[in-house]
Amino acid sequence: IPGDKTLPEILDDKQHRLVIQHAKNPLLIKYIPDYVPNDIELDQTGRVLIITGPNSGGKTAYCKMIVQLQILGQAGSYIPASMARIVPAEHIFYQVPDPGKLEEGMGRFAHELKQTREIFFNSTSLSLVILDELAEGTTFEEKMTLSEYVLKGFHQLGASTLLVTHN
Repeated sequence: IPGDKTLPEILDDKQHRLVIQHAKNPLLIKYIPDYVPNDIELDQTGRVLIITGPNSGGKTAYCKMIVQLQILGQAGSYIPASMARIVPAEHIFYQVPDPGKLEEGMGRFAHELKQTREIFFNSTSLSLVILDELAEGTTFEEKMTLSEYVLKGFHQLGASTLLVTHN
């Protein structure tokens, strides 16, 4: 892997933390020579993030990078970054809308709510949770209200939570 590499400092704490400087997606940097590094700060003051932007703007790629670096660092591997400190995640949840896996008699919105509920009740303060396009297919007002309630719940749990949205 070209560029900076670091062995993350593994921290022992009761709450998930992932702080990385100049992070790069380990799968994309081979194919994108001018890849722009990103900083990640999921800590006690910034454990809930809203990632927003246009289609094909890199929101999902950023979230996938976070999960990849968490797993690599947690496994004891070097990661493409200049500095990294992590608290190992007890659970990593990545919810993505998948209309192909809908249960019979259940619409997309109900299916997403069921998935979100399962993630919430299985999350702890040591969890990393990524919700990609929560409540898609509802009105703007419904989506914003539901997203606010969900994010407040994960914040109270203490889980590191990222919400990806166009809104």
